[in-house]
Amino acid sequence: MEVEIKVNEPMTVEQVTQLYQETGFEKPLNDKKRLQNMIDHTPLVFSSWKDGKLLGLARCLTDFEYFCYLSDILILPSYQKQGIGRKLVNEIKQYLGTRVTLSLRAEDKATGFYERLEFAPTDKMYRIHREG
Repeated sequence: MEVEIKVNEPMTVEQVTQLYQETGFEKPLNDKKRLQNMIDHTPLVFSSWKDGKLLGLARCLTDFEYFCYLSDILILPSYQKQGIGRKLVNEIKQYLGTRVTLSLRAEDKATGFYERLEFAPTDKMYRIHREG
């Protein structure tokens, strides 16, 4: 499938909310102000589009030099397993170059996808859980 990958393409809260809803990704979607802040303050977003429709996105929290945390990677369910996620990750790798380490936290159901993309598992991630 031919899709267009865009970097830091403006998206509306409604587009992003719909993507999170349709993928079942856990985010507090009723707080539009919070979602807008998330959109506005993510330094690097790769998105996939077909005929003006947002099909997926990858949110990257990065310093552009050493580290990039792939916070969210979402593809609409009807477009999954068509290479869009792989294409997004490959575009991120190319954009950031070989000096930037890519990291993420994967749900159990997604580990095979990330392993196929050469992500190595690690057991060193920690977090302080916060509200929502």
